[in-house]
Order: sequence, then C-alpha cells, then structure tokens
Amino acid sequence: MSKPKCYVQSPLGFTELTRDPYEDLLDSISPVVEPINPFFIAGNEYIPRIMEATGDQRQALWCLMAVRLYRVMRDEADMALAILVGEPPDFGVGAELGYGFALHDTGFKDFPVVAYRQDYRRAGETDNNLNGMALPPFMLTGGEFVDSLEAIPEALGRVAATLKQ
Repeated sequence: MSKPKCYVQSPLGFTELTRDPYEDLLDSISPVVEPINPFFIAGNEYIPRIMEATGDQRQALWCLMAVRLYRVMRDEADMALAILVGEPPDFGVGAELGYGFALHDTGFKDFPVVAYRQDYRRAGETDNNLNGMALPPFMLTGGEFVDSLEAIPEALGRVAATLKQ
C-alpha cells in the first residue's frame, strides 16, 4: 500500500531563512506520508515568470498559480499538514485550510488536516492557540492539532492510518 499524499500548507518555503527548516520538516514526515511541496510546484512552474511580470500580467500569474495549487489539493492530496506560524498565521495557509475544509464539508472527499502551531504569542485564540476559523479543518475532518515539531510525524501517521486507500 502506498503512503497517502500530504499537501503541506506552510509559509516556510518563501524565504532563505526558513527554507532549510522547511526541507527538514518534509524529510521528517516522508516516512509516513508522501509530502506534496507546493513551493516546488510554484517555483518550477510560476515564480520565475511572476517575478518578471508586472501589473495585470503578474496578478494573472499569481491567480493561475493559486488555482493550480488548489487543484493539486483537490486532485492529488489525501490530507494536509498546516503549519500555522506567525501572528496572525499566514493568510495563504488560511485560504488553503478553508479550501481543504470545503473539499471535506461538501462531500467531495475526505480531507483531514494535521495543524501545527508552536507559538507563544497569543491574541485571544482558543486553548489550541488558533483563531476559531482554523478549528474546523482539523477538528471536523478527522485531523489533529499538535504543538511540537516532534509530534507531527506521529500525528500524520495516525491520521493517515484512518484514510481509505
């Protein structure tokens, strides 16, 4: 049986400072899931052209890239890992969380999410240290919340074991 494909929702691949920790994260989860790295897709298919474009053309390319990544979630991913860092957590990750929940909630497909956040800054969030809008994707889809890097692979393994292959 093949490993489930896990779309990694994260802002960490955008900068040189966070790229190595992001790659380490992908390596740490690869024994239990097949990570889908949206930065690889975006970097190979869109980012160079986006950086050269201006105005409406740049906006259109960003839109095409986003649609491509949503379709990867829809057509290829079995589950997701959401890395929720910063204050507030990344807007793009929030959009991906919402899209994943919609896939699940509309009955299109089961799409559980493991959400990770280990951030000491709080701004009135729930006990899970998350904005309430981020709760349904992992609470109502069969996913989990974790607050340590070490707990991510085990949580992904538990959630992956519940998927129908």
